[in-house]
Amino acid sequence: MRFWLVTLTALFLLAPSAAEARKVALIIGNGDYANTSRLANPANDIKIIAASARQAGFDDVTVAADLAVNDFQKAMRDFRAKADGAEVAMVYYAGHGIEAQGKNWLIPTDAQLKSDLDLPYEAINLDRLMESVSGAQIRMVVLDSCRNNPFGRSWRSGTRAVENGLAGVEADDVLVIFAAAPGQTAADGTGGNSPFATSLAKRLPQPDVPVQLLGGLIRDDVLKATGGSQRPFVSASITGTPVYLVPRAAATSAPAASGDRAAIEDLLWKGALTENSVRAFSAYLAEFPSGKFSAQAGDNIGRLLKNPAAALPTPTAAAAAPAPAAAARKFILSNLRVECVKLTGRLGLGLPDQLFLRFNTGQRFPEGKSDIYSIKKGESWVVPENFEFDQPVSFQLREFDDIGGSDNIGTIDIGDTPGTFTRTLDGDASDYRVTYTLTVG
Repeated sequence: MRFWLVTLTALFLLAPSAAEARKVALIIGNGDYANTSRLANPANDIKIIAASARQAGFDDVTVAADLAVNDFQKAMRDFRAKADGAEVAMVYYAGHGIEAQGKNWLIPTDAQLKSDLDLPYEAINLDRLMESVSGAQIRMVVLDSCRNNPFGRSWRSGTRAVENGLAGVEADDVLVIFAAAPGQTAADGTGGNSPFATSLAKRLPQPDVPVQLLGGLIRDDVLKATGGSQRPFVSASITGTPVYLVPRAAATSAPAASGDRAAIEDLLWKGALTENSVRAFSAYLAEFPSGKFSAQAGDNIGRLLKNPAAALPTPTAAAAAPAPAAAARKFILSNLRVECVKLTGRLGLGLPDQLFLRFNTGQRFPEGKSDIYSIKKGESWVVPENFEFDQPVSFQLREFDDIGGSDNIGTIDIGDTPGTFTRTLDGDASDYRVTYTLTVG
């Protein structure tokens, strides 16, 4: 008896908890709307996404269709409990989604939305949906919902809603994939599934694809399928160490394309530099024993073993850059000018707006958290900085509010076409004209 008690106790201690090393997914499709245009594809899209999630190793997949607001809220609460402690938690939503009041809203099937003031009561703030994955190690939110605002025409004049698409978001430790770039709309497609859902279903169970590269692959698929008219958008702020949903392909299987392997190597190396640990550099060497950074990885391991507290020197440009044949493009944002056409009118006193810029890379200008640029109607803010990126980005023009937070006046996706552009932003009851130059080299 004592032997069995000891054995059972040991087995219990060694067994993983219910939520440990689990992959959970919540798949929502809203199409049968009672008070606005119905959508045909979400019912089909959630079927192929659920099937691909199971194929990708998600062991708990919850599928929900045509959710009214109370059912939507319950689904999020229930999933939050499942996601707590999970290895990966993913939410996929297909249905109407709009930007209004500087926020993104997902629309339940019973919403009436006679005014934008009804949004907090009848719609789902995207922030609440993102909270439902907050307890997982790897968090994914996928939104096939960047459609026209079907309610906006009936809203009062001067509403702070926008007509098309969703706004970009910034969230720490979350991978967010939008079906279309900020301000754009997503197509339902001519078949039974949207181009975005078709690509996600194909890519999700694909071996040898880190989740960090998932959005880029989907973007390329959708651009090709729509002739360039729809470009998915990715907002990622997660670990640089590659995370694979599907176990790595066996050594006997066909090798990945050289371009994919090069991207994976760069991603793994960046993750190792960020983590700066023996484990991370050893993981790089295990995957790429003869890689272009293998000598540096060995040196860093030796340095850390001698002095674990030693800080890793900043890599030289030659060491950090990809091979010359795969040199990355540079996107330079310059000549940025913000002109105030109409003020928010804070507190009804006509006070100046207090502005700053926030990029989806996490960069902010002015850099200090309390720094702002004060502007009045008819004035212009000539931003005295150029900004350089290694990929197309988006940025928000934000205004400090009167309760210590900030509101999004509008989001601009710079894209990848060089030139000088003018955009009008009219969120939060303001009107701004933004001019900028994009150089691609």
